[in-house]
Amino acid sequence: MSFPIISTNEEFSQHFQSDIWIDAAKKICQRHKISFFELKRSPSSDHIVFLIDNSFVLKIYRPFRNCFEREKTALELISGKINLKTPEIIEIGEFEGFEYILMTQLSGELITREMWLTLSEKKQKQFVSTLAVELKQIHELNSDSFQCDWAEFVKDRAETFIERQFAHGVNQKVIESLPKFIETNLKLVPTKKPTVFMHGDVHFGNLRLKKSSGNWQILGLFDFADSRKGFYEYDFLAVGVLMIQGQGEIQREFFKAYGYAKKDLDETMRSRLMMLTMLYETADLRRYAMRLKPEAVNFTLEELERGIWSFV
Repeated sequence: MSFPIISTNEEFSQHFQSDIWIDAAKKICQRHKISFFELKRSPSSDHIVFLIDNSFVLKIYRPFRNCFEREKTALELISGKINLKTPEIIEIGEFEGFEYILMTQLSGELITREMWLTLSEKKQKQFVSTLAVELKQIHELNSDSFQCDWAEFVKDRAETFIERQFAHGVNQKVIESLPKFIETNLKLVPTKKPTVFMHGDVHFGNLRLKKSSGNWQILGLFDFADSRKGFYEYDFLAVGVLMIQGQGEIQREFFKAYGYAKKDLDETMRSRLMMLTMLYETADLRRYAMRLKPEAVNFTLEELERGIWSFV
């Protein structure tokens, strides 16, 4: 099968499910003398990801977002420096103009949002407390090797946010409220140093766990393609909107374990987190509303903020 010319993000999306990637993965494995019994495509990634038996992961990167360089630098930076296991780079290369990383596959189980909601509040608190401590350890790493213009990122995300939300189908009440909200709250987001290294996309799908005595123990963290350097609270966003959205008591436990005092958990912090939610690289307020509950797609902006970030 001949490999098509793919020169835009749109063309990449058009070919995303094509069998060309299976052939590409096989040829890359042959190149690096990787034999396998099973080559399985992962369905839950923005990139082309194959699981090679239970040993390796092959990730062929979507171009135009610099994710290859971000993940490569992140894995090199974090390797062996935190309690959690992270993938180890085996090989790096390029195939038909697309960069890839061949890395180790983490062992452990996956927990879903549905499974999460069946856990007791006590077990959820234990889980998020551990996660907060592990995140803080990541944020304390020396991030000098990771290059990222946080101030420029914030500026770009803020300037293009309303247009992107309109395209996502966010309701008119929210769209009309956004200019004033951004004007009022953007200044709450620090844009100068010190900045920290962040994973950028911490959620259930990027964690590997082990169930022991009825409790879920976090073993590993992977998928550093969205990593960046910036204001540390940015790393709370995926946790907040994809894991513990609307769970005020669990959110308070998370922030407490990270190191916040009770007096810090106020409306200013909530507004700052909502502003950061808008700055998230792939922010989609309509999708976040749907995750909260279906009727939330008709919420006002204030209702949506209080619904997602309910720790106040």
